[in-house]
Amino acid sequence: MPNLQHSFRALKVLHAATDLFNQHGFHNIGVDRIIAEARISKATFYNIFHSKARLIEMCLTFQKDALKDKVFSILYSYQELMVLDKLKQIYFFHTNLEGFYRLPFKAIFEIEKLYPNAYKV
Repeated sequence: MPNLQHSFRALKVLHAATDLFNQHGFHNIGVDRIIAEARISKATFYNIFHSKARLIEMCLTFQKDALKDKVFSILYSYQELMVLDKLKQIYFFHTNLEGFYRLPFKAIFEIEKLYPNAYKV
């Protein structure tokens, strides 16, 4: 049972943090705001995630997995759709910047602000 509670708390924090990061950015949200929103203690937060940086990494991984799952669900769940219709759905899914791509794009733009030459080759 403790592992299930641990997983539940981790998911609560991931969802709360993802929502807050989407709305306000990574640098404008601190751990105190995240734990207040998730209704967990600071000790529990650091026991699960160890740092805000690790939480951000896990939020981005969580979003990446959600993106992949959505694309696979379009490909394999809609058997009655023609290939072109599936491609259209995948295209519109990928171009919706308010959807699952919002957080990864936000991360890229915030990194670029902090480190202007980070993506220059």
